[in-house]
Amino acid sequence: MAHHRWYWGVVIRVDSARELLSAIADAVDGENVRAQDPRTGHITLFYAPLRGRRDGPELAERVRAVIAVREPFSITCSGFGEFASATRPVAWLGVQQGAEAVLSLRESLCTRDQDCHHHAYVPHLTLAYGEEAAAYTAVRETLREHTGSTACTTRVDAVWIAGFPQNGHPARDLRYVERIPFAGQ
Repeated sequence: MAHHRWYWGVVIRVDSARELLSAIADAVDGENVRAQDPRTGHITLFYAPLRGRRDGPELAERVRAVIAVREPFSITCSGFGEFASATRPVAWLGVQQGAEAVLSLRESLCTRDQDCHHHAYVPHLTLAYGEEAAAYTAVRETLREHTGSTACTTRVDAVWIAGFPQNGHPARDLRYVERIPFAGQ
């Protein structure tokens, strides 16, 4: 059966986190704790409403003007953090350097479409999702140990339109569909 509805968003790729995400996946990945796929480490800037599976380019067109005037900047992700939840805790690294640029970019993007992010926005790189709270609690220290003093630095010169099917999972099913470069890129 085809996936008719998709979650679409605008993200910053954090390819510098690939090694860390691979180590986390080797240590904790399963059905009850899902590590972010090492190929799709990212910082979500914006979530659009559910749309059709071919609607990524439409979102790209709406945000292109915002992106075309942006200058490249650098970010550094470090510092273990968590979104505590009884149903789906999330482990992450915070954006320690470059957070102001990320927040400014997000603010501009939110003028182009309806943002469906339902929580206070905290710039972060997701490491793992706890699909079952007790399983997550059992690996929390392992996650914290893997992050240690890790710092993932990335030069941001573009954003990506990314999505995953409504019945999919952002850790495993996220797909990058279009790169939108900043000014002069």
